[in-house]
Amino acid sequence: MDEFTEQEDQSSFDLQAELHKYFKKWPWFLLSLLIAVLMAWLYLRYTPKEYSTSASVLISTGDTKNSSISMEDFSNLSLGGSIGANNLQDEIAIMKSKPILYNLVKKLNLDFQVANEGRVITTTVYDENPIFGNLEILDIKKYRSQSFILSPLNEVSFNLRQEDGPEKKYKFGQQIQIKNAVFTVYRRPMTKLKNPLKINLLRPDEVVNKLEQNIIAQQDSKNKSSIITLTLVGKIPQKSENILNELIKEYNIDAIDNKNLESQNTGKFIDGRLDLITKELGNIEDQKATFKRNNQITDLVTQAQLSVENANEATKKIMDVGTQLEMVNSVLSYAGSANNEQLLPSNLGMPSGLDNVINEYNQLVLTRNKTLKQATNSNPAVIQFNRDISSMRSLIKENLQKSRASLQSQIASLQNEVNQNKTAVAKFPGQEKIFRTIDRQQNIKEALYLFLLQKREETSISLAVTTPKARVVNPAYSLTNPVAPQGSKIYLIALVLGLALPFLVFYVYFFFDSKISNKGDVARVLPNVPLLAEVPTADKEAGDLISKNDLSIYAESFRILNTNVKFILGKIKGRAPVILFTSSVKGEGKTTVSINSALSLSSNKKVVLIGADLRNPQLKRYVPSSAVGLADFLADSEINIEDIITSSGLSQNLDIIDSGTIPPNPTDLLEDPRLKLLLDDLVTRYDYVLIDSAPMMMVSDSFHILALSDMLVYVVRAKYTEKNLLKYAKIVAADENVAKMGIALNDVQKDDLRYGYGGKYGYGYYTEEKKSFWNRLRNRF
Repeated sequence: MDEFTEQEDQSSFDLQAELHKYFKKWPWFLLSLLIAVLMAWLYLRYTPKEYSTSASVLISTGDTKNSSISMEDFSNLSLGGSIGANNLQDEIAIMKSKPILYNLVKKLNLDFQVANEGRVITTTVYDENPIFGNLEILDIKKYRSQSFILSPLNEVSFNLRQEDGPEKKYKFGQQIQIKNAVFTVYRRPMTKLKNPLKINLLRPDEVVNKLEQNIIAQQDSKNKSSIITLTLVGKIPQKSENILNELIKEYNIDAIDNKNLESQNTGKFIDGRLDLITKELGNIEDQKATFKRNNQITDLVTQAQLSVENANEATKKIMDVGTQLEMVNSVLSYAGSANNEQLLPSNLGMPSGLDNVINEYNQLVLTRNKTLKQATNSNPAVIQFNRDISSMRSLIKENLQKSRASLQSQIASLQNEVNQNKTAVAKFPGQEKIFRTIDRQQNIKEALYLFLLQKREETSISLAVTTPKARVVNPAYSLTNPVAPQGSKIYLIALVLGLALPFLVFYVYFFFDSKISNKGDVARVLPNVPLLAEVPTADKEAGDLISKNDLSIYAESFRILNTNVKFILGKIKGRAPVILFTSSVKGEGKTTVSINSALSLSSNKKVVLIGADLRNPQLKRYVPSSAVGLADFLADSEINIEDIITSSGLSQNLDIIDSGTIPPNPTDLLEDPRLKLLLDDLVTRYDYVLIDSAPMMMVSDSFHILALSDMLVYVVRAKYTEKNLLKYAKIVAADENVAKMGIALNDVQKDDLRYGYGGKYGYGYYTEEKKSFWNRLRNRF
């Protein structure tokens, strides 16, 4: 159970005690805060303010209606592909590209900067710049940024010197030759120029790289719009606004140049194609004319249709002529077999007007036949009729024969015509195939020729129309409040750092601090060993010995120590208790604690203090040394006890037994039985016997006295004794020769006496002198 309690005490963490360690260092925290706030004020005082400047533009999505030439048309002609909607991220990259930024730098002369050198900082002059200029670099690879100091002489001239160089006189507007570059300085009219100015001639690519880093271009990703917002943080709002506005202009100029370059290349392409197509079209037309001339064709379809119609018409005519020929043959046959009395067929549509002749013939036959009814064949009239009929019949036969020959000739001619037309129709498919091939090529070339003529006009119009690609939604504007440095944030950071830095320093200090600081450190290692008292640090002016009727906190701590010792010892009848004072190592103050405890006890009791540290006696610091002492008594049996007891001179009830002559064998002497005889005698003479012995961890002298003592007062010193040494004290406490043991914590700072006598809740008649705040603060440091 005790072991568990001990482990619990060791592992317990006293937050209040830990915080108190830092609270004691409040002057350092206060000093750190003051320094941090002062540094923040100086930073805000001398750091130029930076303002945020923004502009927004609407990027054209590349509508083909406004493009110089229809990409869709070229896609159909396999001359290119459709670009679709522009990728805004690509446009952002183009907008921040180095060529555009380089043009911007040269347009605004950003590589020619003028600065005003102050006592603390150098500020760039822009709005009220009394001078301006331009820089022309001759060899960009070899040129390096340079600085000059311009000192005005009068309205037209000035002195110019490079840093750590000689001064030279120049005039405003004069071209100045420098290494790998030339520049010109102009004076702005209606401005005053009195103080020297610093001119920085920068490499344009350095300015471009800086702008590329500082200009932020963002797309509204939530709404997925085509609006790009440009942001630039700079020290001069007007300069930032000019940069963003000029950037938009340069971007539009670049876009227009690219579009015009496309249009120009398209125009060259169209002109070249027109020349080629014109030649090809001329060759096709010549080929077509040759084909028509060779085949005697004016219009192939019309001629083919006409041949078919002619063949059909000739066939019909052959049928008609054949019908007439059959009729002619029939009439001719009938006329050859008929006599004079028979009538010939009439009104049959006979050719060559034979119907009229046959009608006359028939009329003549009818007249003769009618005459025969009244007269005989020998009648002269009848004879004449017969002659006329025979003559007319012969004429009809002759005409019929002629008509038959004519009709046969017509049929032969028509048949030949039919054959010719059929031959022409038979040639038509082949001619049509060849002609259609030639005609198709001609139509394609003509269509392409007309298309290119149209597009050439559109290209000319596009070159004449320069629509900006980026439409300004919001021109560049600057916020009225600076974005950096932010005073509230800087002061907040200063406060945090002002507290954090000393905290970290002290945390590291406390972490690596291996010394005992207060009773808590003792209690964590020795929870079962009582703490007799916390002895505060002695006042340097008063000394480390208490005086009679001393009511100080220092003296009161020894009264507490003696009271606790008496409580632990209890009542010992018949003799005085023997109290052994020791420590782990030298310098922990065991002699100081022992002699002050003896002085405190001697106020009403008889006390003897034995100097048992035979190797390094320290009582001589407080009382005069005697000729003989403990070592002499133990070494010489002839020396009596009375010979080594001397008065302390500090109190009439306090006697001292000095350590005496430093012996070569202190350990052997302390083992001598005469030491027990001495103590047995002293416990009968005095009320308390106190022994100041050697440190136990350094020598073994004190171990020989443990069995002879009633109580061991183990002295440890704050800010001196290592915490690891308490483990040795724990081993000593477990020794069987140690009857009772207590810890005296020596040299404790008053701030660590939180609940001790005379601390925060001290009580007594003694009051410390009131000190001013500054004196107390000085003592803290």
